[in-house]
Amino acid sequence: MSKYYYSALDIAAIISGFELGCKAETKMINRIWDGERYIISPKYANKKRKFILDVYYWMRYFYEKPILDKEFPIIQKDFEAMGSSFDLQQYTSDFTDLDLFFKNIRIRILYADGNDYVRIKLRSLLKHYGYKRRSKAIMRHIKTCMRVYKLIATQRGKIPCVLEDIDLDTMLSFRIKS
Repeated sequence: MSKYYYSALDIAAIISGFELGCKAETKMINRIWDGERYIISPKYANKKRKFILDVYYWMRYFYEKPILDKEFPIIQKDFEAMGSSFDLQQYTSDFTDLDLFFKNIRIRILYADGNDYVRIKLRSLLKHYGYKRRSKAIMRHIKTCMRVYKLIATQRGKIPCVLEDIDLDTMLSFRIKS
């Protein structure tokens, strides 16, 4: 269950994608703390200040990441000159995780742009996270994420659907359960 908690890194990755101003970021972090406390990592239990500081720490990283990524070729040359090496992909890859997608949906719907849904094709979702087909294991994981983050999937017309039974190219709308 611990992997389903929001970490400061998760919140920073989500909020930095919204490209908000400082006041709006602060307001959103406070609203998330107030509304999602039950699912924020237990290490922040009753430690709002630490949570906010950790979120800002990681947000600065995401904002500076393009600059840091540009410097890696120089660092790589320095390592090679010393006779060492490292896996560049490990340091420059984006922070992607299927769990983060569902965390992002919940935050976006409840605290961001005012829409009460997020739309995506099932095929696009699977492809974005490196899956080529919907195996039982991945569908079970998606269902668990939807249950934990209190989401439902609907088709056009707000018709609830079973993800295993729909066509991969069906446009889905994820919403918060009432």
